[in-house]
Amino acid sequence: MATLKTKFSVGLFMIVGITIVIVGVVWLGMSNYLKKGQLCLAYFDESVQGLDRDSAVKYRGVNVGRVHSIDIGADGNLIEVMILIEADVDLEEVLHDIVGQLKSVGITGLMFIELDRRTDGDQLTYPPDGVTPPYPVIATRPSDITKFFQGIDDVFDTLRALDTQAISDELVLAIRKVNHAMESLRLDALLAEIQQTVHNLQRLVQPEKIERLVRSFQQTSDNLSRMAVNADSGIDDIRSAVNRLEHILDSSGPDVQEVTADLRASAAEVKRAMEHLAAVMETTDQSVDMVRRQAIQTLYRIDRAGDNLNRFLDRLSGDPSQLLFSTPQVEKPAAP
Repeated sequence: MATLKTKFSVGLFMIVGITIVIVGVVWLGMSNYLKKGQLCLAYFDESVQGLDRDSAVKYRGVNVGRVHSIDIGADGNLIEVMILIEADVDLEEVLHDIVGQLKSVGITGLMFIELDRRTDGDQLTYPPDGVTPPYPVIATRPSDITKFFQGIDDVFDTLRALDTQAISDELVLAIRKVNHAMESLRLDALLAEIQQTVHNLQRLVQPEKIERLVRSFQQTSDNLSRMAVNADSGIDDIRSAVNRLEHILDSSGPDVQEVTADLRASAAEVKRAMEHLAAVMETTDQSVDMVRRQAIQTLYRIDRAGDNLNRFLDRLSGDPSQLLFSTPQVEKPAAP
């Protein structure tokens, strides 16, 4: 009987002890008593798909905690995420300068929470009005993906706000005005007149005519040069004749000497006249040569202008719209 009582007592003690141990382990697990870290809350006004329990929480790329739980906020709009900060920091001192943001892990679709310093202009999200969170709150800002899609929505809103019908009507009116201007220009007649002018210029600057003109200038210059040489030789003959007369008249009487003086004066005047004639001939020769060079340059420029005008007419014949547009219009592909 004593043995049975002893066995019953030992069994009851074991059952009670095991029950106490199990209850203690469950209580410790539920109370997070042995867990190291501090709990805080973050509210997101966007989808948190890809963010799960135990997802990483990083501060500028360094792990500082993990996601403890994810739930819907009290207002039914925001997403409430409980974060366990395992780093040894004082949350009360840094929360006013910290902001959280959802980040993606490469192309896997998984998300984590990135903590960083606040910047001016951040669109921050806080707990809904009338809600008193049980833990410190980390402000959040929209993720880069959300900002990207918000930018696209803004662009489409701007496009929808445009008066496309008015723009279309103005474009059609402008095209009609351009067509009317092209028709009023009478391009065919204008091109024909320009081509006729170019042909006339080409006939004017034919190489044969230029050569004849140059030869004429050259002959005129040669004739003037020969006249100058003949004038110089005539002056020399007059000088020699005057010298002989002076020698003869030196031995004559007073009357002859007076005549000699008159002859000397006349000879001096003739000499001055011949020198003036020689200077004029030399100046004329230089002027003719200069005129010849200028005429050749002018004819060359006229010929070059005619070539440029021909090229312009060829381009204009192929695309008359170049009179109104700086570059040729791109041809649209024909419909299949």
